Amino acid sequence: MPDTGLMQPMAERNTTQRSEMLDAFRDALAPLGGSQTLEDKLQALTSSQRDMLLSTAKMVRMAMAGRVATGDYSMGYADLLAQMYGRMDLAKRQLIIELLDETAPLEFVPQRKRSSQADTAISFYDRPEMQIASEEPQQMNSDFLERLSQSESNSDSNAEITIADGRRYVGSLQFGDARLQDYQAATDTSFTQDEFKANRALQDRVAAWHISDIDKIIDGLGINTDGYDRDGLRAVAHLGGKSGMKKFVQSAGKYNPSDELGTSLQDYYDKFAS
Repeated sequence: MPDTGLMQPMAERNTTQRSEMLDAFRDALAPLGGSQTLEDKLQALTSSQRDMLLSTAKMVRMAMAGRVATGDYSMGYADLLAQMYGRMDLAKRQLIIELLDETAPLEFVPQRKRSSQADTAISFYDRPEMQIASEEPQQMNSDFLERLSQSESNSDSNAEITIADGRRYVGSLQFGDARLQDYQAATDTSFTQDEFKANRALQDRVAAWHISDIDKIIDGLGINTDGYDRDGLRAVAHLGGKSGMKKFVQSAGKYNPSDELGTSLQDYYDKFAS
């Protein structure tokens, strides 16, 4: 029977009723102004709030890329954000999650790992995402990779340099072939240095894995890193390798070689320490 426009089909009427009911619940329960669109919520922020939101979202996205690169699919954005910024205001975290889901949706369903029955029984109200802090969190320096890229190559993904011994360093973070081989071994992938240079998305994935891998070494040093800035140690490891960073810490800065351009480990630590 043709649709004359005089009466809504039953399925359409049911859908409309369900939508109106859902909107009513959104209006009653949503903490950020009912069924506002994401664009409405972003427009309501100040410039500094949007900058904070963007930098935090970038760091969470890069951290997620690092986890995925190592085959870890145990967390979605909500869990990862709670882990990284557990004291952040709940409304802010919800907005960041919504932004990430809209701009960089995950291609997998998180498979949460539980090590014991006690983890399964955790109270809903004890979960990190339900904790609303009374003060602003101490934010991670979320622009580290951007600052490192600027220092290494003026953020030019096509940058390349060949040093005296013939080794090439390419991309915005100037990766050598040895470090790219580390990534390929860790992720069971294969590509050439030229392919890496030509693929900005791949550069971003390797960068996220690179920092995640460095962070594991920093964490493994335990109390030896007390008093050190994490971004500073990341920069030291980027310049002098993970073993170089360990020697730098364990020698209290006495191990301090320089690269071919005369930049020492201490120079890079001082430049990037928050």
